[in-house]
Amino acid sequence: MATEVIAERGLGATLDEIAARAGLAVGTIYRNFPSKAALIAVVFEHRGEQFARIAHEANAHENSWEGLVHFVEVMNTLMAGDRGLRDVFMSTRDGAEGIARTRAEYGPVVEQLIARAKADGYLRPDVERADLFMVDVMIDAARRYAGAVDPEQWRRCLAVVL
Repeated sequence: MATEVIAERGLGATLDEIAARAGLAVGTIYRNFPSKAALIAVVFEHRGEQFARIAHEANAHENSWEGLVHFVEVMNTLMAGDRGLRDVFMSTRDGAEGIARTRAEYGPVVEQLIARAKADGYLRPDVERADLFMVDVMIDAARRYAGAVDPEQWRRCLAVVL
C-alpha cells in the first residue's frame, strides 16, 4: 500500500494516509519503520537494479542513439507514472541515500552509453551524465506544467529536446 500511495501522492504523502489505505493504525507503521525516510528507503530500494537493467538494455541496442533514446524515454515514462519516484529522483533530501546508491549502480552503464553515442557522432563531445539529468528535470517541468491538460505532452517535449 505504501508504494501505491507514494506513487499517487509523491513524497508529500503522510504516514497517516498510508496507514489509512492499508487499513492499519499509524502506530503499526511506526513499529515497523522508525521514520518516513526509512519507509521511503524500503519502497525504492529495488529501483537501482531496475534502472541498471534499463541502462543495460539501452546499451544492448546496436545503434547507440536508439539506445540512448530508449534509456531517456523509459526513465521518464517511469517517473511519469510514479510521483514518488519522480520526487525521490529529483530530490536532494528524501531518499537521498537510496538514490545515491541507485545512481552508483546504473551510472557507469549510462556513462558507457553516453561514450558510445559520442564516439558514433550522435552527441557533442562535452555531453555528460549530468546533462541527461537536466533533460529529465526539464521534462519533469513540462510534465508538471501540462499534466492536468495533456498528461502525454511531456513526450512531445522530450522528442523536441532529443
